[in-house]
Amino acid sequence: MPTAITTYLPSLFSNPQSVATANTGTEDTSVPVQTGSDTSNTASPDTAAATVTLSPEAQALLDSSAQAETAAAAEAGTADKPLAIVAAEARAWFDEQYETLGIESAMIDGQVAVDLTGHSRATLSAVASNTEDLFNEDEVAAAKTALQLRFDDAILPHVVIARHTGNYAGLYKAAADYLDKAGTDERETQAWQEQANAVDKGLAAANAVRGRAPDTGDADDPVAALLGKTSATGALTSDTSTESVAANARALLDDQINNALDNGTKLVFRESRQSGQMVNFATFDNRSLATMVLNTDETFTRTEVNAAKAQLNLRTRTSMMEAINSGTDSAGGSLGLLGAFANMSAEEQSVMGVTEGITNRLITNYNTMMTLQDAFNTSSALDNSFSLAAYI
Repeated sequence: MPTAITTYLPSLFSNPQSVATANTGTEDTSVPVQTGSDTSNTASPDTAAATVTLSPEAQALLDSSAQAETAAAAEAGTADKPLAIVAAEARAWFDEQYETLGIESAMIDGQVAVDLTGHSRATLSAVASNTEDLFNEDEVAAAKTALQLRFDDAILPHVVIARHTGNYAGLYKAAADYLDKAGTDERETQAWQEQANAVDKGLAAANAVRGRAPDTGDADDPVAALLGKTSATGALTSDTSTESVAANARALLDDQINNALDNGTKLVFRESRQSGQMVNFATFDNRSLATMVLNTDETFTRTEVNAAKAQLNLRTRTSMMEAINSGTDSAGGSLGLLGAFANMSAEEQSVMGVTEGITNRLITNYNTMMTLQDAFNTSSALDNSFSLAAYI
């Protein structure tokens, strides 16, 4: 059942002190609506009656839903395919990407240069294990990175729970459950077997020593690796400083400003403006937007800060709705939100007002619901009945 979060988010992320006010640039206190490069929503008088225009929020949700459906379809589509065919299709996809994007490698400057989000876990595993020797070193590295990111995304909320409760056995159990969902072909790879063995050892160690993370000493332990690259709140750490992120965002904006001037116009930040080239935040990740909003070194004008805040709010509303609706019950929704928070950078958490108090409430809700479910399952197994009064 869908959950409306329009009125939920303001109370959840209320943190007026977190947003720095810009002191430079043209004064513009209005908060713009969705910012992007698509200016095709303005219909002519002759066609307006026949045109249906989606709001930015609706379009974002539609796009997000389409991506989720594409990923699910990819998983289903490769479930029964022979491994050789899965690999051949992946080979063809890489070749197509190189031609379309005008690049020669899946990795550029150490970063994945192709979008692997639409591929199934089975396909990524086939590439990562270099099935049929069809893939080069960079393609294998890109697939391994994508697989690791999916593991991290799935396990991050359990990292937060473990650090707040000391239940690292639950963290390793979540990792084991994730690995168990692998298909037959993935299970036969050396990488999967080494990770599964390491997680099994970690689970045994965590059950033996409660209250702290076990020291497995296993280089193949994906949980230990994840713990090593996350902050106390569970967020993935980055070697890039806030100052560097701000400088990069400033450069991206300046490029658009100069491009607009070259086109004989100027860059604008509100769709209500009748003329000008609309800012395009497509290449800005959420951390960049949050850094613009914080504006700690006053790099950005008030107008730019407001536009970044509007875009970040739009993206966050979409991701929070997905997180809340990711589970079939309150426990699943809490786990989804914990994962969403953990995937935020420190700058995003600051802007959105994600505090330890909010995290603790979500963890308490999650643990309460899981305890109730366990009690229900135990009672049902014993006598096919469940007494909430007896549990309380």
